[in-house]
Amino acid sequence: MVRKRTAIVLAAVAFITVCIHAQDQADTVRLSIGQIAELAQSRNLEILKAGLIVERARDDLQGEPELIDSTVSVQSGYPYAGVGSELSLPLVPQITVGAGFVMDRYWQTGESFSLSIEPFEPRRHTYSEEKALKLALAGEHYLERAIYLDAEQAALDLLIRDMDRQLARSAAELEQRRYELARKRQELGEASFQDVQDRLLDLLEVQEKLYDTEQRYLSDWKSLQMLFAPSERLIAVTPLSVDELLGLSAARAGEVERYRDAQPLTKRLQDLRLELAALQAEREVTPAWRPDLDLTVAAASPTFSPVFGLTFSFSPNQLKRDEREDLAEDIEVKRMEIAAERYAAGLQKMLEQQSIAIVEQALLTARTQRERDRIALREAELLFQQGKRTTLELEQLRLNLRRSEILTFQAASEVYRVMGEYLLLFLDA
Repeated sequence: MVRKRTAIVLAAVAFITVCIHAQDQADTVRLSIGQIAELAQSRNLEILKAGLIVERARDDLQGEPELIDSTVSVQSGYPYAGVGSELSLPLVPQITVGAGFVMDRYWQTGESFSLSIEPFEPRRHTYSEEKALKLALAGEHYLERAIYLDAEQAALDLLIRDMDRQLARSAAELEQRRYELARKRQELGEASFQDVQDRLLDLLEVQEKLYDTEQRYLSDWKSLQMLFAPSERLIAVTPLSVDELLGLSAARAGEVERYRDAQPLTKRLQDLRLELAALQAEREVTPAWRPDLDLTVAAASPTFSPVFGLTFSFSPNQLKRDEREDLAEDIEVKRMEIAAERYAAGLQKMLEQQSIAIVEQALLTARTQRERDRIALREAELLFQQGKRTTLELEQLRLNLRRSEILTFQAASEVYRVMGEYLLLFLDA
């Protein structure tokens, strides 16, 4: 049973290794985490969709030309009394002009002109279109920053997974050597059958761990590629040392310090403010009442005698008091929502600051452990020269140091990520 499980694990590891090798042979470009983040901002599908929303909002704000509302009419009488046609064009919502020609029953033609004025007709208001554009711009800006951070973290995660699988391979090789050594000792009568079986189980365990790390690597590799889907090329990450990552974290820490005493401006808070501004603009242009009043003047050749007309109508539904009161209530509710969001953003800022302190302490612990493992390895190398340590013991200490280096890199990556999340609380960062 143990040999069967070993064969299955080895086959799985071999299959994953072939898949990874196939990736390396594909059309791949290797980029730094900064280049990957910038590429994601320009190629990510969600950002492209956000850009389309912005462009459509701009078009809606500009509005359609008044010419699109022009009409052409043709009239005739029965019994036959004449025919005519007229082109009507609204210059603005309150003024419409018309011109055309008429033909009477004796085939006499003439021109016509008309002017209609509706002084209480509201002009075109753009508060809703302005709100839509500003919301779209804010959403696009926030998404660009979020995708930038996501791409950075995806690249760092892939680097960590690659370190994990390399460590797992080395651990599997070391355990293989221990197993082979146990078998030789058994042949010499220095180890029992149970000792060999124990080593075999240890070997199987590290091989299963290698299989898991290879699987996680493939999963994170796919996640990185999907940031650029669809794409003609595969993206690989340029290796990054712990010291280089710590340098990036130090630069980001300077940005965090700039916003230590600033008030958060989250996307939700900005959206609420834009919605409030739109409600206030709508209330300002909503009159207490709006009657229907239409002044018209028309003339036709050959006499061009003007004909004046006045139409006035009033209905209770033209009273706008209820609308204004509803808008006032909506404005007050929106202000309360803004106050609640401002309070929540302040609490979130405090939590993010505490998170930064926690991950920085975790980084300090990891760096301390790395230094201890480095010292332990140096001492073991000296003892090895004196014949007091074996090759396998020395190799194990090297693996310990490599593991602590990976944990330090992972802790530095977490510091970098948490700082980025903190800066997302400030849209002007």
